[in-house]
Amino acid sequence: MDDFLVSTLDPDDAVLLVWSSLCQPDAAAMQFLQDLIKTRVAKLQLENLERLLQDHSVLEETSMRFSLVICGWPNPFKAGTNNLELLSLFSNCLHPGGRIIARETMELKEQLAQAEKACHLTGFVEFNPVSTDPIIFTASVPSAYALGSAATLPWTQGKVSDVWAAVDAEAANDNMINTDALLKPADLVKPVSCGQDSTVNTGGQTKKRACKNCTCGLAEEEAKAEAAGTVATAAAKSSCGNCYLGDAFRCSTCPYRGLPPFKPGEQVVLSESFLSADV
Repeated sequence: MDDFLVSTLDPDDAVLLVWSSLCQPDAAAMQFLQDLIKTRVAKLQLENLERLLQDHSVLEETSMRFSLVICGWPNPFKAGTNNLELLSLFSNCLHPGGRIIARETMELKEQLAQAEKACHLTGFVEFNPVSTDPIIFTASVPSAYALGSAATLPWTQGKVSDVWAAVDAEAANDNMINTDALLKPADLVKPVSCGQDSTVNTGGQTKKRACKNCTCGLAEEEAKAEAAGTVATAAAKSSCGNCYLGDAFRCSTCPYRGLPPFKPGEQVVLSESFLSADV
């Protein structure tokens, strides 16, 4: 695998090499790895994994400084180490087009798929699995844009024009549905608002009446008003015999006060409110 690692190096690379104390690499292996990389790149910086995870600010000053991150050498990281937290740190310190080479031990079948998902969620593209035992993969950040830059959407205007061309073709072949033909004559009749027809009420004022197919609630209100009214002709008695002539001839306590004149002997419907005292 040292040959594979060497093949990925470029003379202009600025490399971040991350190692883990939990993997217990020996001093000779660490020194050999650094010498191997240092002679083939422009810059090499060594960082400890546990220190990075404990203090993220270690890499804040190195934002977009590196072109390559190598993690999992000289010994592979433990399974699941290359997660969202770690990969997000690496994606921030890589400049556009930067790459990552990661290695960790294999324990679960879905481990490689989880690593690929974590790469995509942290901004990496071109995920490439190299080995499954141990797991080795490479990925890179897009080179076309940097953090905060704009990008043109991939689709073109030609596809949109093609869609409308198909619509025009359908219309030319008379395959389009005429929506006016779907309407019935009854649908074209302007609806009449409920309560437009008016009659004169007992007070001489106009009163709205509910239409036949009332849907606004006026019919329900009229039904409640009719239910509240009671026939009280037996309880209402005229003491003077002039109540039918109108309010001009009615006393202050007349039960017919407020009603229009009526014929003598005509049955009059009074609500309970007319039969109760105001005070």
